[in-house]
Amino acid sequence: MKTDTPSSTLKQLIPLLAVLLLPLLYLLFFRSHRDLDAIKKSGTVRVLLSYDPINYFIYRGTPMGYSYEAAKSFCTSLGLQMEVVVVRDLNSQLDRLQSGEGDLVAHNLTITSGRRTMVEFSDPISYTRQVLIQKKNPRGSPLRSVRELDGRQVHVRKESAYYTELMRLRREEGIDVEIVTVPGERTTSELIRDVSRGAISYTVADRDIATAHRTLFPDIEASVPVSLSQPLAWAVGRHSPELLHALNGWLSESSTATLFSVLHLKYYLQQYTFRKRAISIFYSGKQGEISPYDRLIRRYAATVGWDWRLLASLIYEESQFDPGAVSWAGASGLMQLMPQTAGMYGIHNLLDPDSNIKAGTLYILSLQKEWQDIADPETRMKFILASYNVGPGHVRDAQALAKKFGKDPNLWEENVEHYLRLKSRPLYYRDEASKYGYCNGGMPVRYARNILSRYSLYSQAIPL
Repeated sequence: MKTDTPSSTLKQLIPLLAVLLLPLLYLLFFRSHRDLDAIKKSGTVRVLLSYDPINYFIYRGTPMGYSYEAAKSFCTSLGLQMEVVVVRDLNSQLDRLQSGEGDLVAHNLTITSGRRTMVEFSDPISYTRQVLIQKKNPRGSPLRSVRELDGRQVHVRKESAYYTELMRLRREEGIDVEIVTVPGERTTSELIRDVSRGAISYTVADRDIATAHRTLFPDIEASVPVSLSQPLAWAVGRHSPELLHALNGWLSESSTATLFSVLHLKYYLQQYTFRKRAISIFYSGKQGEISPYDRLIRRYAATVGWDWRLLASLIYEESQFDPGAVSWAGASGLMQLMPQTAGMYGIHNLLDPDSNIKAGTLYILSLQKEWQDIADPETRMKFILASYNVGPGHVRDAQALAKKFGKDPNLWEENVEHYLRLKSRPLYYRDEASKYGYCNGGMPVRYARNILSRYSLYSQAIPL
């Protein structure tokens, strides 16, 4: 009698496992590797951005940057939202695009033959050349030619176009430059700073980047070309031909050319503004700062169980971090509290940041109790935020209206949110279910959405 051995049984199972697993693998691949149709169905373009003083950063609590503004304009042209995916390790940005973590790299990348094997590039956005960054030497002459790099160390990231160009100089020009690779988390801005401080002798940057840093680091010199003129472009995955077609169509429009000219002036050529922004206490660099009040925000966020970046987003929405802000209605300070609200907690000096945030978080605690019956935490947060803006009474009215007209009073989107908007119409604010009357209901809906959207950006850019 013949019996199956374990190995023969396994061999019989392999075809069955393949049949079962292939559809799953297919779904996993195409769920992450998307072309334009799938992106439109999701409503969101996932944009890979590097966090640095030019391309994407948080300033005075709001996201800014050359690449951020340009990418947002492209997404808007498609009628889609933008989801920022921050790339900390620049050596991995194309790998992350390949793996489907993002749909688009909106970072001006030098088109190289090596990169062409990994991704598809858009039509060129601009052209630049690489230049040598060195410190002005008051005791002697700086280098005047790349040939003088013989035997000298240059620090660059390994996956950068700068590394590729230095390798070409070694291979084709016979220049014995010593290339020192740095971690992918080090930005070009940081390496320029290191040259200025004397921590390293040389690095390489695009000429435009070097120009922008001139007022911030006036002791650097960037006149020696390392490369010829090179095209810069955005990148999409090789699986996204329709997205690439849409991107190139947008780039060909005259309004897009005007946009890039304006952004180039704003972020590269206005050197005084660049310096002012980079040294400002409101610039959120790698130190993880959002505002001068982060210490207070962290402390009081803990008392309500919030991520401090969420509380920072609310404070930005209220006052743009201006402790002296006073509204037409008399709301004051960072969290724009009415005197009677703060008075309930024995707090009266609303222009003092500590007192103001303390009062604001005590009010948030009361709103958390108000909405503790909402089971889902994300939904509950929307009720709390809308209530902070217009008071819980109007939101309770919207709940009552939702219930009356057959909707779910414990859901936000398309339910309570919908009827909160309708409270600006007489038919609804005069309804017997509305106890608090008229409300410009679109305002608290936008308020909650803005805070959560900004919080998402803060979470990507600012460490916890």
